[in-house]
Amino acid sequence: MADGSLRLDVRATIKTDDGEIILVTYSGAIARSKEVADRFNNGEVITSKDIYFITAPQFTTGSKKYDWINHIQAVGKMVSTQRGVNIKYDLFIVR
Repeated sequence: MADGSLRLDVRATIKTDDGEIILVTYSGAIARSKEVADRFNNGEVITSKDIYFITAPQFTTGSKKYDWINHIQAVGKMVSTQRGVNIKYDLFIVR
C-alpha cells in the first residue's frame, strides 16, 4: 500500500512427519517502517519488536487423524523472519 504496509494472501501446504497433507491459507497485515523494510531487504533478521505482522490462518485436511484442525480458527504473530531464509510464527487457537 502507499504507506508501505502490506496485506497478505498466502496458500501453502504442510506435510506432517507422518505424511499427512494440510492446506494452510491465511490473510494478514504487516506494518513496518522504511528503515525496517530496508533492513529486511538487506538480509537482516527482523523480529516482532521491529514490525507489526499478524495472520489469521485456516487449515484444511482430508486426514482423519488431523480432522480437528478443519474446525478451528487460529491467529498468528510473527516472531522473526529473514528474507529468503525463514519465518517463525507463534500460532494460537481462538476459543
